[in-house]
Amino acid sequence: MFPLTLTACTVVNALGHGLATLRGGAGRTAVEKDARADEVAGVDGVRLPAPLAAYDGRNNRLAQLALDQDDFAARVAAAVARHGRARVAVVVGTSTSGILETEHAYQRRDPQTGALPASFHFATTQNLHATTEY
Repeated sequence: MFPLTLTACTVVNALGHGLATLRGGAGRTAVEKDARADEVAGVDGVRLPAPLAAYDGRNNRLAQLALDQDDFAARVAAAVARHGRARVAVVVGTSTSGILETEHAYQRRDPQTGALPASFHFATTQNLHATTEY
């Protein structure tokens, strides 16, 4: 077995965005920081790149928000340039916030047929693999 080397990481959660914010909140709960434990500030304002618009959902906005913290995307690009794509991994841990997209779709069902709206894309928003694909 070979050791796994982590050269970059970041975090986005209810305590804040980026590692410095997380370190500053160590030992305090989200409630003590006047934040809801289930909500990340600013996630609703995140816009995904146009080619990935079909992935627009909370999970993927959270992922994009994380990519924009701590110079993470640039550090990944540098690792790929140095080691090659086959030797670099990005490990993502996320919540089940994609469920919100499904809840909204069910609220907008066709009253006659019960059909979900055409704008709802399960595969790119609710599916557990959507953020990995994003």
